[in-house]
Amino acid sequence: MLAVMVLCSVPAVSAKESMSTPVGIAYAELKERVDEYASKYIGTTTAGANVLIVKDGEIFLNTAYGYSDVENQVNVTTDNVFEWGSVTKLLVWTSVMQLVEQGKLKLDEDIRTYLPEGSLTKIRYDAPITMLNLMHHNAGWEEKFTDLFYMSANEIKPLEEMLHITEPYQVNEPGSVVAYSNYGVALAGFIVEQLAAQPFYDYVNEHIFSVLDMKDTTIHPTQEDNASVATKRDEINGYIVKNDGEFTISKNERIYIGLYPAGSAIGTIADAAKFMMALMPADGTNSPLFQNNRTLDEMLTTSDFYDDGFPRNAHGFWKGLYTVDALEHAGNTDSFSSNFTFSNDEDMGVIVFTNQAGEAGLSYGLPILIFGEYSAEEGKLTMPNAQELEGNYFMARQPYKGFTKLYSALSIGRFEATDLNNVDAFGMKLEQIAPYLYKSLNDYRVYFHVTLNEGKVKKISMPTSDFLPVTQKMKIMNLFSLLAVAFSGLYTLIVLLILFIKKIKNRKKTVRATVVDKWELLLLFANSILFINIIVLAYRTLNYASYTNLKIHFWVNYAYIAFVAICL
Repeated sequence: MLAVMVLCSVPAVSAKESMSTPVGIAYAELKERVDEYASKYIGTTTAGANVLIVKDGEIFLNTAYGYSDVENQVNVTTDNVFEWGSVTKLLVWTSVMQLVEQGKLKLDEDIRTYLPEGSLTKIRYDAPITMLNLMHHNAGWEEKFTDLFYMSANEIKPLEEMLHITEPYQVNEPGSVVAYSNYGVALAGFIVEQLAAQPFYDYVNEHIFSVLDMKDTTIHPTQEDNASVATKRDEINGYIVKNDGEFTISKNERIYIGLYPAGSAIGTIADAAKFMMALMPADGTNSPLFQNNRTLDEMLTTSDFYDDGFPRNAHGFWKGLYTVDALEHAGNTDSFSSNFTFSNDEDMGVIVFTNQAGEAGLSYGLPILIFGEYSAEEGKLTMPNAQELEGNYFMARQPYKGFTKLYSALSIGRFEATDLNNVDAFGMKLEQIAPYLYKSLNDYRVYFHVTLNEGKVKKISMPTSDFLPVTQKMKIMNLFSLLAVAFSGLYTLIVLLILFIKKIKNRKKTVRATVVDKWELLLLFANSILFINIIVLAYRTLNYASYTNLKIHFWVNYAYIAFVAICL
């Protein structure tokens, strides 16, 4: 079991000894409480982490835990660099708002105004797509599993080309459904690139990193613009944790992001704090990121709401539910996790970086320790019956086209009421804390908002995606897809069994193979090839093979269809 390693703490307690956090923790005791909380996860579910707290425009606490190299017992330090993952998106929205301030971009303008002609070829609806749609992740695009991560820096192409390669189909009308979209954020970065007439990474270096003296951070997809960060990245491993609690280096832990504005930033936590503090300038001072704080205030003002009226999104910054008003954004890469939470009202923020795939307990739980857990207002405690939610739902953020749409058939989940106020859903236990507002009951919190239409559930929403009821048509199509895949495997087994029985029955006879037998064997062979091809295709997709490199598998499938027709 890993020991908790507390390696660096910036003392700033003396000025705040008589003060306390929003939940009443004295600042003089905060480091001890953070260490205690981190110890529940470091060495059990989390390999290593950096935790940083800013307060009143300065770093209050900067602490390192666990190991950057578990095998060789190398401690995490505050100088380690971590992958930001999707926290990188906040750099995109800040860049966008800088151009809004300069009058070069309008948030409610159709984005095709700013794109080269013919850029978007898979649009289904006539309604305009605005920058606000990109910020709110409701432009209507499906999810894609290919060409986000690459195993080699040599596979990274210019952003415009990457957007062409990865363009998803628009499957929902803009503004109607929230489905988190890396493509939409990368497209916003490309718009910045077009209007600024320079690569997006150069724009961020010039207008954010240089302005804030963030010398230990890069957003370049291959880190070639900052050799120091590239070297430091090789000094820390990314991990996954097995069911038995053993940490292993992720086999894909060194990856490169094609749609890099959506998640490619790498840097130290102290640099990330400089960016966070620029979003919370002291009274009477101007944020160095903008010419006027009015632009900053606009960016951090709620711009999208759940149907029940709760704030959802502030120009790309997710609204958090705590005891105080706060904004946040989390991030994940193949083997790193992060969370970035701050409250302007409290002049306080929390950053958590971990070298752990899918880490949640520390990343999402620590902000609750600092900012307090949300509770419903008095007078809103008459709850509707949880049985209204019962049914099958699918996450709107998923593939709808192509070979990966089979994932949708496997990702349907059921909301099942366990009593009048509690629901089991997607492996979580949910409790209704206000009318049609549910929270998960694990160490960290996920909140679900229910939208009704004529008394029936229209959608169930968490910040980054809506869950939609499964229609009868979808049930039939998913069943057909699953049966088709199952048939390709079962058919082979059935034919093998028939041939085995024939061989047993005729073991003492000299049997001459008929033409039908020969074609039957050829068909069996072809079906075996198809089944193996599907397995290899799935494996390569999960291991970040590009769509171009996967095309050979599609041609095998087409050849199979033609061959079956000949055999029949």
